[in-house]
Amino acid sequence: MSEFMGYTGKSLEFLKTNKISVGDSVKILSDLSYFGIIMPRYEHSDDKHLVLKLKSGYNVGLEIET
Repeated sequence: MSEFMGYTGKSLEFLKTNKISVGDSVKILSDLSYFGIIMPRYEHSDDKHLVLKLKSGYNVGLEIET
């Protein structure tokens, strides 16, 4: 599996700039704090979101601009 599987454009640039790969555990601070694992994306998805697997088992899409 690629370390950036499914990520392109702005989302790929965000991951590389912050030295994050698919499968890494991260803490993302926004209006709320999110803890989880960066998940792969469908290759034809937009480039504006990251997918995060939460401890609860749910996946959330987070817009990288916010």
